[in-house]
Amino acid sequence: MTAYKTYKPEGVSDPYGTYVHGIEPPAGSRMVFLSGQIPVALDGTVPTTMEEQATICWQNIEGILKSAGLGIEHLVRTTQYLTDASMYPDANAVRAKFLGDHRTASVAITVPALIEPSWLIEIDAIAMAPA
Repeated sequence: MTAYKTYKPEGVSDPYGTYVHGIEPPAGSRMVFLSGQIPVALDGTVPTTMEEQATICWQNIEGILKSAGLGIEHLVRTTQYLTDASMYPDANAVRAKFLGDHRTASVAITVPALIEPSWLIEIDAIAMAPA
């Protein structure tokens, strides 16, 4: 596992979920920026539930990281774009399943819509690893 320094300063409330307030990767790290991952299955279908859609997004993230020689433990920041705030608990449960004990800096945003109306979620990320 990569040794990141995390920040939880005095006077700042505890994180609201599975994230850290700040994260600092080791000096000389290489960075990989992941584009927004969408909930489209390999066969081109889009499932209807947030859990299924978020799972596809996270599986894509894992695949991209693997192709770069990295893993989930190298993620330092994630952003989830949700079309319905009431679905956040479902999206976050999938996120927690994929991250396990690993924590990243994190943003979750409710947007009025994504490019394709059937998409409920899109996730982008940044990963870092020693050079």
